[in-house]
Amino acid sequence: MKLSMTAAICGILLAGVASLHAASGTGTSNAGMEKLKTLAGEWTATDADGKPFTSSIRLISNNTAIEETINSAHDSQMVTVYTADGPRVAMTHYCSIGNQPRLETAAERPDANEFVFSFTGATNLASPNDPHMHRMVITIEDADHFTEAWTLRSNGRDTVEEFRYTRKK
Repeated sequence: MKLSMTAAICGILLAGVASLHAASGTGTSNAGMEKLKTLAGEWTATDADGKPFTSSIRLISNNTAIEETINSAHDSQMVTVYTADGPRVAMTHYCSIGNQPRLETAAERPDANEFVFSFTGATNLASPNDPHMHRMVITIEDADHFTEAWTLRSNGRDTVEEFRYTRKK
């Protein structure tokens, strides 16, 4: 009797621990992150000069974050990491110019296929006038196409570059 009671208690404790582990890995659901996860894969685009570049998007950290790695003739492994922040999606962009701007979406997005990331701060940015990514908009067109519009701010002036990605087949 004592052995079966101990086994039952151990079983209940193990079930509770497994349940807590499953719940702690994901937190509350974030629809924006779930939508961005559909972009996992390999992508191609061209830069403003018409030169090709690639983007590799993968799920990391037990599928709780998204890593985008861009390679081009100008940039080698420029990385952006996207994470949930409550109902928002946050990103940190590890820029080839050496700073790391942080941007975030609004809590509510009127268009489920559009992500407007606004500047919230940066590391290694000596002055707000130094060049940095100040805004980024991702628009998911369909399963095989999306765009990124990058706004670079320098000395209070904004320049926008838009890239249209196509999924590699």
